[in-house]
Amino acid sequence: MRNNSEKGFSLMESILALTLFLIVVLASLEFFGFTRNIFLKLKTKEETKEAALSALDKMKTDLLAGGSGLLEPTELGLLEGITQNEGTLVILSKEKNLTPLNDLLEGQTRIRLQSTRDVKKGREICIFDRSKGEVKSISRVTKKSITLSSPLNFSFLKEKTQVLLLKKISFFLDKDKQILRRKTNSSPAQPLLEDAASFGFNLEEASDLVRLHIALESNKEKIYEISVFPKNTALAFRR
Repeated sequence: MRNNSEKGFSLMESILALTLFLIVVLASLEFFGFTRNIFLKLKTKEETKEAALSALDKMKTDLLAGGSGLLEPTELGLLEGITQNEGTLVILSKEKNLTPLNDLLEGQTRIRLQSTRDVKKGREICIFDRSKGEVKSISRVTKKSITLSSPLNFSFLKEKTQVLLLKKISFFLDKDKQILRRKTNSSPAQPLLEDAASFGFNLEEASDLVRLHIALESNKEKIYEISVFPKNTALAFRR
């Protein structure tokens, strides 16, 4: 039998309990939202830091390859492994050797090669022997020959001449879009780091060091920097 003395919650008690429950739930949601915002800020800050360090590491790798395979052209004064041009850091290295099929003559623009694999329009080549040389841009490529954008200034004997296909990497800041970009040869420049507020570098001839520094728009006070010793270019200037 039912005990009539037993009673349930009254309406006021139920409303009070429900109110307290809602207060606890809302406080928990507020705390969760607060902690979530802190976590997202820390996560974004850490990701931004990692992106900046990753960009510097990529530039370091490219700088260490600067001047690779270009010892003789550098000594002849034809080019430099690492240079700067109006805020752009330019890194040159040898990509491959090209083999001419004939002697090269002054005023010549078309060069027959054993192979033109990986050679494209807009790329640069360095032609040199022990006493002279020149750097030329390619305006046209066929299966067995290339056409230069300008005539040769000198004549070269095939047996004593080297023709190098150059690899050119450029870093510059796209200020309008706040993006640090990396450009390889004549291909379109690709984004290396977004949210970039500044990008600077210093080529120190006395120490042969290259110092890089970048700052991000989200935290301009924090400067990320690195120093690189490009041994290939240092070796060329110390010989």
